[in-house]
Amino acid sequence: MKSKKIILVLFILSVLFNPSCSHHKGKHLFTPAYRINLIDSLLNSAVRNSEIPGAVVYINSDGTEVFHKAFGYLNLENKVPMLKSDIFRMASMTKALTVVGVLQLYERGLLFLDDEVSKYIPEFRNPQVLIDVLPDSGFISKPASGEITIRQLLTHTSGIGYGFQDERYNALVIKNNISEGFEDDDRTSLENIRRIAKLPLLHEPGEKYTYGLSYDVLGVVIENVSGMRYDKYIKQYILDPLGMNDSYFIVPEKEQYRLVTAYQPADTGQGLELTSYPDTAYPRIKTRQYFSGGSDLCSTAEDYGKFIQMVKNKGVCNNTRIIGERFIEMMLSKQTKLNDGNFEQGFAAWVTNAGGAAEGPMAAGSFGFGGFWDTYGWADPKENFVAVLLLQMYPNNRHGIQEKFKIITYGLIDDLE
Repeated sequence: MKSKKIILVLFILSVLFNPSCSHHKGKHLFTPAYRINLIDSLLNSAVRNSEIPGAVVYINSDGTEVFHKAFGYLNLENKVPMLKSDIFRMASMTKALTVVGVLQLYERGLLFLDDEVSKYIPEFRNPQVLIDVLPDSGFISKPASGEITIRQLLTHTSGIGYGFQDERYNALVIKNNISEGFEDDDRTSLENIRRIAKLPLLHEPGEKYTYGLSYDVLGVVIENVSGMRYDKYIKQYILDPLGMNDSYFIVPEKEQYRLVTAYQPADTGQGLELTSYPDTAYPRIKTRQYFSGGSDLCSTAEDYGKFIQMVKNKGVCNNTRIIGERFIEMMLSKQTKLNDGNFEQGFAAWVTNAGGAAEGPMAAGSFGFGGFWDTYGWADPKENFVAVLLLQMYPNNRHGIQEKFKIITYGLIDDLE
């Protein structure tokens, strides 16, 4: 009996002191090269199987680029290979830059977030709430109980919608010739926003979340407060200081060969075809005067990675402070009393909370930005990395490529430690 006890004690001690069973970091089962091969395999297979035309990946860990690669084609018809420096339509990823622009003006004391929008755009005074849309696309409405504020625009709680997401609202958008971005006519931003101001709201200001044209309104607020056209303000105060030299609202003619062609799954169910979405020419139109604060930026994976890095670093990138730390903290803090599930809504950013972290893979405090044309980038401050995967599809690819890329990226970051 005594000998058995001695053997048991020796076994326990061998387990406790065996390095392979301790809590110290040991050898990784997989290597960074293995994870990178997984990314290669994922995207090369997607191109080969005609799930996507091409892609660009950018990953930065601890301030150092660890992976940056292009896959597939910029243009399938002409078999033009994709390059890392190619330019993508970023669509709603523009909204994050608009937030920073608004918060810069707030930081300078030029506006307050709870100001009524009508202070800057008088046409929004005395808003109406939609009751019903009539057969002729007229409407019945009632007076709203309050005015729209800058904060409500920032949180998509203003009651202003997108037509493509609400059939009733779309009838009003069409009748009033309102642009939802990607425009190619001669209207100005202010002209378009004045048309939006004539429409009734989908609900009371602040009542609930409705994704919509609020950020286009914010673009004009930036113009009216700063005295600069929206695109010029963003270039001077965000793009240029961050060295985002390949980011544009109008892509210069000499750089237009780098603009990626947009595709969609073919109607036959196999392969790809040019997107049927009609408004893809806007980055090339040099006479354009309307610049959507919600959708018009074009950029590269590396350039947008710099912007996300700045947000992760609380306002600083490449030793350049774009905005004060406290204002980025506001951007990434829960801004409404609404129940957002596994995420908390800041300004243009959805931030993973404890519930979301438990479901994985993003850690609590992670945040990301996505766009209409199947572009996405995110940062995980806990793991100290930024990742961007740019596709150019509408409707978006149906194969979970962004989600698969995200999971593999976390394995890569773990193996780099």
